Amino acid sequence: MKKTLVLVITFLTLAFYTFGEVKIGVINAQKVIASTKRGKEIQAKLENYGKSKQKKVEAMQAEIKKLETAIQSPALNSASRERKSLELQKKKTNLKRYYEDTQKELRRKYQEEMQTLQKEVMPIIDRIGKSKGFTLVFDLSIAGISYFDKTIDITDIVIKDIDSNYKKK
Repeated sequence: MKKTLVLVITFLTLAFYTFGEVKIGVINAQKVIASTKRGKEIQAKLENYGKSKQKKVEAMQAEIKKLETAIQSPALNSASRERKSLELQKKKTNLKRYYEDTQKELRRKYQEEMQTLQKEVMPIIDRIGKSKGFTLVFDLSIAGISYFDKTIDITDIVIKDIDSNYKKK
């Protein structure tokens, strides 16, 4: 990351001397995701997916707890206890797999949604960047910029543009 930042700064310095003025803009992509209607729609969609999966996890956990309680019963003979113990281990394994698969699926869905949103937002950033005469536009959420003049922040302009053209999917 530091090497990239040094390279960017070096490039900007060289570009400044070679080509004249370099005008830089910034955008906070995280704020775009959190503040736009489209970003909120994506977040709600992913949250609902997660909640539906959480309900199944809770049901599986309840089954496991019920089996654990049944195994503790002194009324069970050793054969029944052994059978229930094997069933318990199987249910625990299934829960672990389900949880891991759900996490992978949630990450995949998030990445897909973010790629789609990025495809929608990039032309807007390009258009606004060009209209404002920017040579570069940095994403604050990944660039690690500590300070910048608020006049070069186009985040709110991008959010307004996205929301003004928003059509619920």
